[in-house]
Amino acid sequence: MSILIIGGGVAGLSCGCYLQMNGYQTEILEANTVPGGLCVAWDRGPYVFDGCLRWLVGTNPASSFHRIWGELGAIDGRAVQDHDEFLRVEGTDGQALSLTTDLDQLARDFKRIAPEDSALIDNLMRAARRCAPLDPPERPLELMSGREKMKLLVRYFPMLLTIGRWKNREFATYLAAYRNPFLRQALMAVVGDGRMSALVLVMVLGWRSRKNAGYVAGGSRAFANAMADRYARLGGVLRYNTRVASVTLQNGRATGVRCADGSALPATTVVSCADGRTTLFKMLEGRYLTKQLRYAYDHYNVFPSLFQASLGVNRTFPDAPWELSLALSRPLVVDDTTQHDHIEVAVFGCDSGLCPAGKSILIVRFTGSFDYWAKLKQDRPEAYTQAKQKLLQEVIGIVDQRFPGLARHLEQTDLATPATFERYTSNWQGSIQGWLPTPRILGRRFPRALPGLKDFFMAGHWVEPGGGLPTAALSGKYVAQMICARDKKVFTSSSIP
Repeated sequence: MSILIIGGGVAGLSCGCYLQMNGYQTEILEANTVPGGLCVAWDRGPYVFDGCLRWLVGTNPASSFHRIWGELGAIDGRAVQDHDEFLRVEGTDGQALSLTTDLDQLARDFKRIAPEDSALIDNLMRAARRCAPLDPPERPLELMSGREKMKLLVRYFPMLLTIGRWKNREFATYLAAYRNPFLRQALMAVVGDGRMSALVLVMVLGWRSRKNAGYVAGGSRAFANAMADRYARLGGVLRYNTRVASVTLQNGRATGVRCADGSALPATTVVSCADGRTTLFKMLEGRYLTKQLRYAYDHYNVFPSLFQASLGVNRTFPDAPWELSLALSRPLVVDDTTQHDHIEVAVFGCDSGLCPAGKSILIVRFTGSFDYWAKLKQDRPEAYTQAKQKLLQEVIGIVDQRFPGLARHLEQTDLATPATFERYTSNWQGSIQGWLPTPRILGRRFPRALPGLKDFFMAGHWVEPGGGLPTAALSGKYVAQMICARDKKVFTSSSIP
């Protein structure tokens, strides 16, 4: 039985690995020349600029995600860095706050700068402790018996009330209850978007407190390559430079794909781990859209489009924090609708596996308008290039003020825009993680199989909201389990011996 998987990102690699473990013959069709999809890095001289991995849920061996990474070979043999200080927040007036993984210490530090918010701080820490052990179900709810669902309910019962309370709050509304503006700035730096569910803040603090969100040396490239190697060792075939244009259909079944070069590839089952909108509206020509799916793509929020400025520096910054939220003395103007009063800076030394000894990489991320930059690139490519260079120079000037001497030691620079991410991955609106986990979307189930279409499945961020590498990998595993259930096979999995 041959299965074609569209997309060699983390969801596609995960689905392929698990299907190979269960005796299926699969082939992954990847449009680019390397595996990983959005889990990507690129070379600039001696530097590897990482476009994805900052921290990874599942680095604690007690976590169920750690077991998944072991089965996929994603982090085996690589050092994991767990920083006690996972974020430093700096204001324009010299005020600074270190966010640590120790929730008791974190509460004391929060109360030191914001005693007026003590009750809110205590409530936040209680919620983080209660939800810290939360792990996803071992298999999708669609496959669970009533008895299995009851056992899951019992397992989650101690945290259900907390989850319900926090999930249904919009983060911006929750944040408005804090009276201290600097603490509000710090908490926003943890979450990043006020439209998200407040449960995101609780879960991030909980994961951090369990040492379950470390950085894996080698970053995205080593992570994706390790999964691709695992897939190959299991007997899977990964075909690069193969862009899928459409899914071939016959009598309500998926029978293969047609590629952009006109070639047709037959299959007994097709799994799309590509961009959701591209899959539904282009590859399937909108034929299997439900009212709910059409409404989602018309109205739901997605992760905002991202810029990444990458700086390769011929010096080290031994006193620099791992992650820094830096308030700006004047706004950074990104485009006609976007400006920022702070930026996020990540600092990587040679222990990251991304640069040689004596050098550093600084990664600056911020959001912007996809429509503005995509239209500028398409209609006025020279102006687009000039605007990129101007914005990059402004970012360099800002970072040089915080890290004096940086500009003099710059060796390599790069700026990826929302148009860059869209060109590389075809992700709708350049969104790097699919649906934004708002109160409306977080926990929502999107169909992995479409009504009226047999032998076709979808996996990835567009069917498993939440964002992040773990969500993508879990989604691929769930689809593999569904295919096994369809074929009345007992699903099995194993770690690398």
